[in-house]
Amino acid sequence: VAASSSSRDFLKRSMSSTSDSPYYTVAITGASGMLGTAVIDELCKKNDGLYGKPVRVVKLQRGESTQEGLVTSVDDGKSGIISQDSMITTKLNWNPKAEGSECINPEALESIDTLIHLAGENVGEGLLPGPLGMLGIRAWSEKKKDLIMESRVGPTKALATAIAECSKPTSYIVASGVGVYGSDFMADESDVERTMPDESADVSNTKGFLAEVSRRWEAASQYAIGEKAISKENRVVNMRLAPVLSKNGGALGKLYPIFFLGGGGIVGSGKQYFSYISARDAARAVVQIIENESLNGPVNLIAPTPVTNAEFTATLGKVLSRPTFIPLPAFVVKLVFGEMGEEMLLGGIKAAPKKLLD
Repeated sequence: VAASSSSRDFLKRSMSSTSDSPYYTVAITGASGMLGTAVIDELCKKNDGLYGKPVRVVKLQRGESTQEGLVTSVDDGKSGIISQDSMITTKLNWNPKAEGSECINPEALESIDTLIHLAGENVGEGLLPGPLGMLGIRAWSEKKKDLIMESRVGPTKALATAIAECSKPTSYIVASGVGVYGSDFMADESDVERTMPDESADVSNTKGFLAEVSRRWEAASQYAIGEKAISKENRVVNMRLAPVLSKNGGALGKLYPIFFLGGGGIVGSGKQYFSYISARDAARAVVQIIENESLNGPVNLIAPTPVTNAEFTATLGKVLSRPTFIPLPAFVVKLVFGEMGEEMLLGGIKAAPKKLLD
């Protein structure tokens, strides 16, 4: 969608070099998603701004043309600004299918202080039509797995390359997953002998599709701080996110109606560890990462106290005042959900958010 001349003028004025800009600018891909929305809500609360400047959020939306900014207004259609109290929100096209600096307007990138990259194919939904796909029935077909990988690695590398070609320092905060630690954490005899991993753990040989996705995802982001980077002050943070809990979507969004109707129960043995973080806590952690420039590399965004599936099931049932008597046997999970069910539902993950707690 082409921007109007007034929008283009606003874009040129507002996307000036950071040293001259009156704003601290945060750009977000996946801004309309559950976590993106929560992050913007948290940034709205920063009445004192960031680094002594009021915050401006740039919602990066998919579009083939990155040379045209799309800036919308909630008032007269001329100002090109959405004002949320002291925070300014604008929109800008980016093209996840393009390569390098072609994926985002280079002039606009010069004004961005922090770029938060959250966009990616949903791992919990399949390609089957209607509710079957939404519920994740046989979700991980080979085509779906290719989409999951490609939607993360390619765009992440493209944005990283664009940042490397940018003359000013940029903080590049990229989503990843705690699945990088593997999915074999169970509350059994072996659990006593295992140390809960933190960001310093060696994840080069952990097993599972999500572990491989996260490794390649994180590797793609490193181009922003590679040898060819013009600025040597770029910062890359890989947010190893646990499943984000919110009634508005994600894992809890699917579980809530099932449990509310009294259909909840343990999955498999119930001994697999379930790591999680609330949408609000995840958003607050993102803001903490923006504000703390000493944080870099992998950072676990995860509640410090992992629980087993059985404990989580009992707690959710208690909170909703609903029984949790209907189990989901392992063989049913494997039959209905396939590889995704084996790794995400029957597999267990736990890790410690050491960097955020230090």
